Amino acid sequence: MQILGFYITGYQVAFVILAGITLASAAMVVLLPNILRAAMFLGLSLFCTAGLYALMNAPFMAAVQVMIYVGAITTMIILAIFLSNRVMRIGFAQAIYNPLLAAGAAGLMFLFLFLTVVNSVWVKSAVAAGPARVGQDVPAVAQALLQPYVFPFELASVILLAVLVGAVVIAKEDVDGDS
Repeated sequence: MQILGFYITGYQVAFVILAGITLASAAMVVLLPNILRAAMFLGLSLFCTAGLYALMNAPFMAAVQVMIYVGAITTMIILAIFLSNRVMRIGFAQAIYNPLLAAGAAGLMFLFLFLTVVNSVWVKSAVAAGPARVGQDVPAVAQALLQPYVFPFELASVILLAVLVGAVVIAKEDVDGDS
């Protein structure tokens, strides 16, 4: 397709749409006064980031983004919101007292982080190395991660499950009045 003399591909259209939704939902996370709605927009932002990974031909990163961040982390955040009755009773609202000052501070922090990452040694070496080797796809990465490290991987999942159960027990209200 041609717009204003420029040839635009479907890939470019998909990138612009996903990037726009990602940025808009990230802005909603910061600006919404309702923390539950902010958490839902965080999930949308993380899901669109997975779409950007898919556009970059990184299916493993896209799958990890969806499974870990969208599935697990967003679910844990929403569960924590529902379990914290004190926060829900107070009607916690995010407040930005001076939006211009907050935007300026965020812009300066972004500039600092961007310049730090761009000038780092590992980014320069990665750019010099070029694209990844062909044949290093999802099964190769899964085999490299899970063969020698299957016990620590499973141990981490058991520890995370114990933390989740502990959080539910701690957050549970004492209905009977007994301790």
